Amino acid sequence: MSDVTALKTAVEKLFPEVSAERLMEYTGTIAQWERLSGSGDERRAFDYAEETLRGFGFETARHNPLCYVSLPIAASLTIDGNATGGHTITHSFSTSTGPDGVTGELVYVGRGTDAEYAGKDVRGKIAVTDGLAGPAKVGPAERAGVIGMINVNAFEVHDMIVSPVWGNPNPQNIDNLPTIPHISVDGETGQRIKEQIEQGATEARVVTEVDTGWRPLPVLVAKLDAPTGADDYVLLSGHIDSWYYGAMDNGSANAAMIESARVLAAHRDLLRRGVHVAFWSGHSHGRYATSAWYADAFWQELHDQCVAHVNIDSPGAVGATKLMPIGGMAETYPASRDLFQQLYGEALPYQRIGRGGDQSFWGVGIPSVGGDIFRQADVDERRKDLSGVFGWWWHTPDDTMDKLDPDNLQRDACVLLAAVYQYATATLLPITQSAAVDEIRTALNDIATAASNTFDLSSAQRDVDALRRATEALDARAQQPVTAEQAEQINRCQMHISRLLIPVNYTQNGQFVQDPALGSPALPGLRPAATLSNLPEQSDERQLALTSLRRELNRLRFSLNEARRTIEATLAIIS
Repeated sequence: MSDVTALKTAVEKLFPEVSAERLMEYTGTIAQWERLSGSGDERRAFDYAEETLRGFGFETARHNPLCYVSLPIAASLTIDGNATGGHTITHSFSTSTGPDGVTGELVYVGRGTDAEYAGKDVRGKIAVTDGLAGPAKVGPAERAGVIGMINVNAFEVHDMIVSPVWGNPNPQNIDNLPTIPHISVDGETGQRIKEQIEQGATEARVVTEVDTGWRPLPVLVAKLDAPTGADDYVLLSGHIDSWYYGAMDNGSANAAMIESARVLAAHRDLLRRGVHVAFWSGHSHGRYATSAWYADAFWQELHDQCVAHVNIDSPGAVGATKLMPIGGMAETYPASRDLFQQLYGEALPYQRIGRGGDQSFWGVGIPSVGGDIFRQADVDERRKDLSGVFGWWWHTPDDTMDKLDPDNLQRDACVLLAAVYQYATATLLPITQSAAVDEIRTALNDIATAASNTFDLSSAQRDVDALRRATEALDARAQQPVTAEQAEQINRCQMHISRLLIPVNYTQNGQFVQDPALGSPALPGLRPAATLSNLPEQSDERQLALTSLRRELNRLRFSLNEARRTIEATLAIIS
């Protein structure tokens, strides 16, 4: 019997223990409270989760770090002295204008990218953009000099957070917080605004009130030790804070975490590694504040002991029948794909995980495992802003219990349980480093081609080819029988390689500083090499870019060579 077949047999025995009734009960209890970050109702939800998990035999710890949190209160919009009507809201980390607001001429700038501002007279005006509010719009708006932003949502208005600063700000990035007011309006109101702009110059007045400051936020970590006494563990996490009652986002995820924890505790004797279940605050109103804090406060423990991070968000919705690309890493995808194929007979597509969802542990080098798979199947006008992923009620007052399907929630909780069980019980960690190296090599070759003669990456290309050969040897050895001691050596090798490759493949700022909440392509630190030729040869900008690229090349080459040496040393020991 193959390892994946044996794993399928094991988890399928546990699936009948996952109860739809319990899941809906947990969700209903948590979703009775509006869980703004740092609020009393949010703490009641944390108390409930802690009490429930302690009843299953978990050891719990609560933390209350001070975090920078922003709670939107009110917004209004008038055009040419007339109220616009419709639904208008402001956002977390928008500025507060005071009662007089800001006044300026309206200008339409499409999706609000740098390219769409180019060539337009926008300084001192209020920008109107299509789509959700978000951090990607902040930089272009600030650089263009607009004094306010109106986001036109496709249909419903969705609460959002506009700060690009991940976690608590520090002296180096606090200036990246927004300095202008951001509001959103519903689609019907937005269409009227765009028609008014087409008819001639219009003057708008935007008023916002936002409560932003430092406040203590709860963090709950519940720990279930393995009977083996092993120090290493799987981290399962999700946020409790919510917009409004947040039944889908994220009450159902909290329920899936709790139910998975209950089943795992009942079968603790099967675990080779511990399971730590973490509940975050500050996801929605602090840009992942507490998961980022936890990465800082427990960096060394996470580095030494955490084998994988499984995050869950918004499972179990009505109509969520479409199999989505799994948001994971190249090195964790093969194991997820093979297990899903065994369990459901379907091909699980891959998508590189994005920079969001409390993914605060890339700098530490912890592999991420996709915990969200099924989403709404059909894209309609009400969900155009959401890329067909979430229901139209996402981040609105309508995220209530009627948006959940008990059968879908049970299905998604089983998928989550299988993902955690796989990493908590495997003799050899189900990580395929050759797949990570392939992703790095492809990205490196693409960047080298684009850079052409402006920046030489051939040394790194040779290094990555050598590492690829080493990972092939590691993969081959992992397919052979191993003793307990050899398995430990291979697993430590796998963890060390992840600590080297994930930071360079996923971060610009490295191991100890969080990157902004923006996109994260493979090898993000080397991406400027692809556009170096666009800069004049003797310009300051080009020389500054070259200095940064040389250092990034050193970081990449060190990581590649250290990973290769680690594999070679491990294979020498266990051969």
